Amino acid sequence: MFLLVTFIFRNNVREFFKISYKDYFNIKIDNEEIENMKINLNIIEMDYNWTEELTLNNKPNKIIYHHAARSEWSPEGINEFHKLKGWKGIGYNFYIRKDGTIYYGRPENAEGAHTRGENNSSIGICIEGNLEEEKLTKEQTNSLVNLSLYISLKYDIYKIIGHRDVYETLCPGENFPMDEIRDKVINLIRDNKKELL
Repeated sequence: MFLLVTFIFRNNVREFFKISYKDYFNIKIDNEEIENMKINLNIIEMDYNWTEELTLNNKPNKIIYHHAARSEWSPEGINEFHKLKGWKGIGYNFYIRKDGTIYYGRPENAEGAHTRGENNSSIGICIEGNLEEEKLTKEQTNSLVNLSLYISLKYDIYKIIGHRDVYETLCPGENFPMDEIRDKVINLIRDNKKELL
């Protein structure tokens, strides 16, 4: 009981002061290790043909998860849909298809268009599928955990949350395993695991 209370107390203090996971667990990682993690993710670059210049003011300290709310949707399709909404293009920083393939969206240092009030302090990751009706594939789960680990070690991430945690929405869906994903990422950081699963 004492250990549980101590953990909860320390976690609340960590969040209050926005102490990143890597600082909390005293993880040291150099730029070469970060670059190797990125290379191993095999992230696909896209030309989104932004409608106007992006604002490069994002200083990420949290990861926010989303779902596409459609069973199938390409990153190109999301980009066009977001442009029709009057945005500069795809609002997420990353998109993960059902086969686990990861796509770049907006550059990591660019202000996003995925979560009101959080777009210049977060990395937005969207998952293909309607997670009100479907579940993550095994491939998506692995890619999401590995991508989140990379981002958490690259930046001073102190919080991993779903869109619904900061906005009135069902996103990322009833079937999104928020606690499971977050716990996997935090445990990998705690155990100083820098290799991908």
